[in-house]
Amino acid sequence: MIKLINLKGIMHYRRITIISAAGIIILAALNKSWAAYSAATIFLIWFALSWYGVFNIRSQFIGKTYWRGNRNEKKIALTFDDGPYEPYTSQILEILKKYNVRATFFLIGKNIERYPEAVKRIHENGHEIGNHTYIHRRFFYTLFPAIKEDINRCQELIKNITGVNTSLFRQPLGFRNPSIVKMVEDLNMHMIGWTFRTYDGTDQNPERIIKRALDNVSNGAIIVMHDGCDKEGGKKDGTAAALPVILEKLIADGYKFVAVSELLGINPVVSDSREVNIKEKVKIA
Repeated sequence: MIKLINLKGIMHYRRITIISAAGIIILAALNKSWAAYSAATIFLIWFALSWYGVFNIRSQFIGKTYWRGNRNEKKIALTFDDGPYEPYTSQILEILKKYNVRATFFLIGKNIERYPEAVKRIHENGHEIGNHTYIHRRFFYTLFPAIKEDINRCQELIKNITGVNTSLFRQPLGFRNPSIVKMVEDLNMHMIGWTFRTYDGTDQNPERIIKRALDNVSNGAIIVMHDGCDKEGGKKDGTAAALPVILEKLIADGYKFVAVSELLGINPVVSDSREVNIKEKVKIA
């Protein structure tokens, strides 16, 4: 039985914000120099904590974000961002099939429109699919209506092609703000972060990709790689070259690759009750 979505993070943030604002107002009303300094200190602390929550994927200050699984089990989750993007998505699917590895793909809506057949293949091969927004917008400075439209548009594309109403959401670059957290809450979705990135989104040197993966892996890790990009003309030859080496080494070391939902013990589809039993495992085609 999975745990209910944890809302303590965002409630904690709201409570601290209200208390901080009240304290600043009270101190300002005193019209004393020491009170002004105290009010400024409170504001700076709140501001620093808020921005730490925006940029640090592991921070729970502004809301719940999953960034690793159980440290006591030798299970890891391999995730791919920014796809689908051909021919690289198909190449990566073939590699995963060869090694009988199940992964999770966080898809961009505009790429789904370009490569719907790749989305079907991801789903038919038994991999998990998550929402990575429609346009890969840097949401930390975006207003609520635009966030809602972007997430919902990608969600509908995924659902129309696969029939899956995914509960998995990953914010572009990992940047969050309270509006994003609230939107994910309202949609009964899970904010999925990562334990580490291979930085293959910007560096396509296979040796460096391999080194980052092998140097940083540990029990319960969520690994980020890329099968696509948010702009036309991107290449992922380095990712495709590095992936077999990474899989062979980690499998030999005893790691078991699982989908993100299995690693975290969460429901991969939206549930109105937010609590379900996960009994069925999808076999790789």
